[in-house]
Amino acid sequence: MEVFFLGTGGGRFATITQKRKTAGLRILSGRVNLHIDPGPGALVYSIQAGLDPRKVRAVLITHAHPDHCNDGEVMVEAMTGGAIKKQGYLVCAKSVLRGNEVCDPAVSRYHQGLPREIAELSSGGRFEFEGVKVQAVKAVHYDPDTVGFKVFLPGGESLGYTSDAEYFEGMGAEYQGVDLLILCTMRPRGSPLKWHMSVDDAVKVLEEAHPKQAVLTHFGMRMLTENMPELEAEYVEKTTGIPTVSAYDGMRLKVEREKEKRDLTSFF
Repeated sequence: MEVFFLGTGGGRFATITQKRKTAGLRILSGRVNLHIDPGPGALVYSIQAGLDPRKVRAVLITHAHPDHCNDGEVMVEAMTGGAIKKQGYLVCAKSVLRGNEVCDPAVSRYHQGLPREIAELSSGGRFEFEGVKVQAVKAVHYDPDTVGFKVFLPGGESLGYTSDAEYFEGMGAEYQGVDLLILCTMRPRGSPLKWHMSVDDAVKVLEEAHPKQAVLTHFGMRMLTENMPELEAEYVEKTTGIPTVSAYDGMRLKVEREKEKRDLTSFF
């Protein structure tokens, strides 16, 4: 399993300044090719990284905020060969398709008609395609339909992705047993923000989840001072005993399940 961090920024100000890119994640494993949370720049940075968006087999979107879904429609168009072939899968929260009291839909009715299949998932919901299993995980955020994802790949690898969420008791238990847990960690220690996770919260999640590896990503402006993400990741690893790194734009993380080995390189 290879995870390509096309963007590691999150929140309004990191997005509009592009202090860090906001293009989401690409997951590759054998024939598996997934894009998670295609925020602004997902199409452009995919191409820059040599990751052809036309080869994506599924687009996964956790909620209807721009830093997670802005390029969702164009990625669906790419996945379907320019809206010519009815192929691929869109797996997403209800708000992405239908909106709710605080969000409008993020993917138009036209684009919803392009993939081979759409799965609208709420907490606990499951969807399987081409040997990939996706489970939606409870998330507490100001888009009330937000979910996290657990993804199980045909080769046996597994990963969790929290999306934006504030900590709640038992949150980490939802991700127990995954090989890799990716935490959207907006704020540093001692700087809580409602609806979002700080490094203090990430520690709580990891102590409950006990994944083999962890990655901090989706940083807001307070995290993006010199070396802070790296220093915070070191603190998390020291506190929890779980190997932890802070993601950076262009990071490629290779996870070999049997050897429990990680290989970090840059592709930008």
